[in-house]
Amino acid sequence: MEARLKSGRAYWNRWSGVLGACALAALAVYFLGGRFTTVRFDQERIEVAVEAGLIHVHGLYHYQNASPLPALLTLKIPFPVDQDHPAPDAFALAEVDEGGRTLRELCLLGPPAAPHVRLLFRPRESKWILLDYWQPSRVPEGIYILTTTRAWRRPIAQASFRLRFRAGCSLGHSNYPVTQSAPPPSAITYTFSRTNFYPDADWKFAWVEGQTAASRRQGSVP
Repeated sequence: MEARLKSGRAYWNRWSGVLGACALAALAVYFLGGRFTTVRFDQERIEVAVEAGLIHVHGLYHYQNASPLPALLTLKIPFPVDQDHPAPDAFALAEVDEGGRTLRELCLLGPPAAPHVRLLFRPRESKWILLDYWQPSRVPEGIYILTTTRAWRRPIAQASFRLRFRAGCSLGHSNYPVTQSAPPPSAITYTFSRTNFYPDADWKFAWVEGQTAASRRQGSVP
């Protein structure tokens, strides 16, 4: 019996260092990689404002760490870029409170075409993240990316969307049904919302421009 105990201790002493190194490597992947995360994306509030030649997206996104352990999330920031929609002229990213008040600015990492940010969460902590961007549009059409939600492999609990046009523009079409809100004199607003939202298509919308708005987009009116 004593010989077996000695043999077991020797075996443990031989492999404990290797097992410890593997555990440290796993922790490094978990905390530094941000790829395997317990953070969940569960809410978004999106406002899109259309002017002549410019699409302004104001997004609020809610993330919740479901674990009793800290977690790191690597959050990619995709933009719908094509030949008619160049990369945004400007964008801003910040951690905010539920009302949208800025708590701290966030620094983007990586190349401009595929930026990302790393967010550290305390156990059970939740965060609201604000993304603002202004994107030129050479045609009276826009896209807001929704299908990246499927990478989370679960629906969003709450999602709301608002599309606003200034005077001189009106809705052409939207692939998601929208409802017109009672507008102030200077704007026309459309909305839609979803619960348990697991989109299989991006939001595509188009608008009809009056003569003045079209001239501004083409640069012929100061």
